Amino acid sequence: MVALAGLMLMLMGLTVPQAAADPLRDTDPKAAAAQHDEAVYVVQERADGTVYTAIYEPAAGVTSDELRASLRRQGIRGVQDAEPTAAAGIGTLGCSPIVGTASALCGAKWSYGAYNDPQVYFLDHTSDSWPVSDAQVDWYQAPGIDAYYRWYTAGCPSGRHCVHTYSGSYGTDWYGQTSYTTSGGYFVDGSVVVRLNDQVTPNTYAARRSVACHEMGHALGLDHNGSTNSCMSVPEFPQHPSSQDFSVLNLLYPKPGT
Repeated sequence: MVALAGLMLMLMGLTVPQAAADPLRDTDPKAAAAQHDEAVYVVQERADGTVYTAIYEPAAGVTSDELRASLRRQGIRGVQDAEPTAAAGIGTLGCSPIVGTASALCGAKWSYGAYNDPQVYFLDHTSDSWPVSDAQVDWYQAPGIDAYYRWYTAGCPSGRHCVHTYSGSYGTDWYGQTSYTTSGGYFVDGSVVVRLNDQVTPNTYAARRSVACHEMGHALGLDHNGSTNSCMSVPEFPQHPSSQDFSVLNLLYPKPGT
């Protein structure tokens, strides 16, 4: 009967109505997350077997393609094309563990050292306009990893991991950048650096806390989050991590013996 009704409609010059797509069935959450990832990745494999990676967050009005072209004009090697893959150690969708729209960086996390949780200190070199210490308070709440704040002149505590965090005028192409070197899937101590761009990031508490929160999340091992409820989203300005970001860190850094 349905087929006959459709044939009659066609003979009358009418079209058969199509069933509406079911958003719960047809939407791929990973594809939705990828739509939010406009970041640009640089990957350089080195002769000693280590891999250097830098993640750039494009500034407002700058497309990812424009940022790639700008980096290449500057002579930066290893600028990745639009859809980097996990095989290259990075990915627009991130890597396991994945919780909702949050995910981990591919092949980049901290070692435990002599502790039950990795101990990471953010050494702050930034100007007063960057609320790095406030952003650190959020990340300190994350299970699985201990994130601390320290002014850079105090130095890096012995036996801990440290992330140097800078601000400056870095041009008009990107808000923030996190760079790091990995070996065997782990961050190399002393290689993880966060840069926060004074030149294009709006000089408001909300915007600068958001950018700081975002780059610090990368330095802990998180990739981007497709939800605008998280500071790991791109290119929105939420100020805080989401519960899914915390869940990823909890799975990325399980307690020894669990």
